[in-house]
Amino acid sequence: MRNAWPLILGGAVVAPFVTWLPMLSLMAPRLGLPQYPIVQGIELWWLQAFYLVALSVLGTVIWREGDRWLGMAVGLAGVTVFYRGATLGATLDQFGSVTLGPSHTAVFALGAVMLVAVRHVPEHWRPHLASLLAALGAFQVVYVFHQLAGYDVLWGRFDGGTLGLVQPIGTLAGVDSVSAYIAILAPLMPLWALPFAIWAVWMGHSLSALLALAVGLTVRYWKRDDRLGWLISTLGLTAFFSMVYLKGLATPAVASRFAVWKFGLQHAAVYDPVLGWGLGGWVNHVPLLQVHEKFLPFGANELWREAHSEPIQWLTECGLIGGILLVGWLWAHRAAFVHPVWGGSVSALAANSLGFFPLHVVPIALVGLIVVGLATPATAEA
Repeated sequence: MRNAWPLILGGAVVAPFVTWLPMLSLMAPRLGLPQYPIVQGIELWWLQAFYLVALSVLGTVIWREGDRWLGMAVGLAGVTVFYRGATLGATLDQFGSVTLGPSHTAVFALGAVMLVAVRHVPEHWRPHLASLLAALGAFQVVYVFHQLAGYDVLWGRFDGGTLGLVQPIGTLAGVDSVSAYIAILAPLMPLWALPFAIWAVWMGHSLSALLALAVGLTVRYWKRDDRLGWLISTLGLTAFFSMVYLKGLATPAVASRFAVWKFGLQHAAVYDPVLGWGLGGWVNHVPLLQVHEKFLPFGANELWREAHSEPIQWLTECGLIGGILLVGWLWAHRAAFVHPVWGGSVSALAANSLGFFPLHVVPIALVGLIVVGLATPATAEA
């Protein structure tokens, strides 16, 4: 905190002068500044200035905690909100331009702070956290099995097996979400529970979750002289490749992802290849663009509020600079993917993020923060 106060002082000095920016945006539209009505623009620019200062302070604190790449990413989010706009919601201004709400940026910044906080968990607590997270994953496995039997004790009817569920949804309200949740926490489970976890994920028919499960278990038992562990890890890999064989990679679900990724990347590159749309930009742009351009190749109602790929969505929302920061962060923390305790879950989370959006599903994102935070070093260790 000793290094953050000059940023607040700088904000206090500059804030009185941002009242000129609404006029500047009208006089020089090529700058790309949000074009508000002048009276409304004054208050909004003050709000944007506050976000810039606040996120710069948070970025500085995270930098001083030893995570420079993450600190710079938070600072970049503040710059983008200042430049793109920070209304209380995503709206169309009087000129038809999309103005970002700050909620996605705020969630990202707070998540970064939470990640840093998790790194300070006392060492004697960490085994207990591993057991607790394994129990949370095991609970979802049990819940999926009892749903497949036709029951839902907590959220559905209990009427003797006539519920008629066709997919496991656990308590996360989505088959892909619960499959990913189980797959990410499976490397922390005891060996006897893994066959049940593998079967639960298999029943979800989610290729991204099965890939996460196979990668996580392989990393978990990569260098262990544990034949039973290797056998179960091989079972996870077999489950993934069997599902690939049965479903194929040319299914509409897979093809639609590639089509939408290309669509989103092309439009984000035209908009701003350096900064992208800003956090939250995908949901504010892509569904509207799909309707406007009639880009509905796999169904009239298939509007993609998420990219179904965290790296792709990050690139569209944070541009080239964000991509560089992501690569730098991954390289700086590459040891987390092979951590003897948490590496399996971290690797599973990374694998799942390639074809799903686990960091946009709050229950998965929170356990993801814990496993990543405990797999990456705190300041003293760094």
